[in-house]
Amino acid sequence: MFEDYLEDAHYFCLTARALIGEREKKRYYRASVFCGISSMEAFINYIGDTFAEGNVFEPYEIALLNDMKFAHDKGKFKILGQIEYHRLEDKLRFLICKFVPKFNFNEEVAWSRFIEFKKFRDAIMHPRQDEDTIKVAEYERKIKIGFSSTIKIMDYLCKGIFKKPLRKKLIDLTL
Repeated sequence: MFEDYLEDAHYFCLTARALIGEREKKRYYRASVFCGISSMEAFINYIGDTFAEGNVFEPYEIALLNDMKFAHDKGKFKILGQIEYHRLEDKLRFLICKFVPKFNFNEEVAWSRFIEFKKFRDAIMHPRQDEDTIKVAEYERKIKIGFSSTIKIMDYLCKGIFKKPLRKKLIDLTL
């Protein structure tokens, strides 16, 4: 599903660029942003589901990735079987630390740009104003850097976890 969302984000951005009216452009740019971040969420869910079936991770690690509540009970972690949502950034940090040990969060531009992209998505998903005052150029800039950083982080994780890069057709999606 994450591949579909990446392709959708790409499509919506390219469509927005081709439109004339500001309102129409913003409509497609918002869809592009939502799909772009959703692609990463779906990617993490895919990894979590894959590892849940393989019994490779500790139960609390699976719980973190799959949004399950867990607790410490008598020296052991126990999954409680309840949903408890965990931040996307926390899941990503966990996976990157585990599988891409040389990744430097303070120096890797893709990481800071992805976090900026997610904050942008959060701001338009949960608006504090009655009207969209974001300029079309700002949408274009945010989606361009956010989309490429999303793909780059996915590629790092694919190389670290699966020992092969993200599919070429996804890496080749550029804005």
